[in-house]
Amino acid sequence: MHVAPHPFFRREGDDIHVELPVSLAEAVLGARVSVPTVTGPVTMTIPKGSDAGTRLRLRGKGIHRRGHAAGDQYVTLKIVIGAGGDPELAQFLQEWAKTHPVNPRADMEAVGSTAQGTAA
Repeated sequence: MHVAPHPFFRREGDDIHVELPVSLAEAVLGARVSVPTVTGPVTMTIPKGSDAGTRLRLRGKGIHRRGHAAGDQYVTLKIVIGAGGDPELAQFLQEWAKTHPVNPRADMEAVGSTAQGTAA
């Protein structure tokens, strides 16, 4: 028997995985959002300051098998800006970035320079 893949659910054992698109505002400010599960939608809280790739768990919302504890559903956040972006948001971020320098790859660059030093 072959089961076709679901458009957004992925099964691993008794656990279900789903990528949930969220807006930048929902990720930064936090929000309560509807999340699809195999038994129907539930409301979940997105914590303030969530990053893309943040993984949240819905305990017991995975696969239910007789004689076994129910699996969990894991929700991975995917930040979506929207088609065409938002010119007002872009302008705000250009100004904000001038006074809030952040290098999210700093740890990777440190590893890269160490690796280069040991490769010589």
